[in-house]
Amino acid sequence: MGRSAMGRRYATVLVEGRSMLPTYSPGDWLMARWGSYRLSTSTNWSAWILRSSTVKVGDVVVIERPEQPGVKYVKRISEIKGDSNQIFVLSDNPEGTDSRQWGWLPAISIVAKITGRVKRAR
Repeated sequence: MGRSAMGRRYATVLVEGRSMLPTYSPGDWLMARWGSYRLSTSTNWSAWILRSSTVKVGDVVVIERPEQPGVKYVKRISEIKGDSNQIFVLSDNPEGTDSRQWGWLPAISIVAKITGRVKRAR
């Protein structure tokens, strides 16, 4: 995993399950920026300037649940409770496992933010 000049770490992530269909398919490779993130509930332009270190509703993130250290999931942020620093994440596929089963997750569960797709599955 390399580091850019600003100290941000990027690495690819392989999608293994069907929970993010139709957006991402099993076998897709995604680019992720690893690090800690602040929650943003703002929709104004100043939040846009800080977007590289913040996450907001609609962002796709990599999470690691406290109950399953080492196991990572790609999910979309559906809701943010800024006062309690918690997120509610959903799969794009309604049949996927997500916060509907897990409940609210601490924001520190976010380990990376997806920045784009590198390669589509064949």
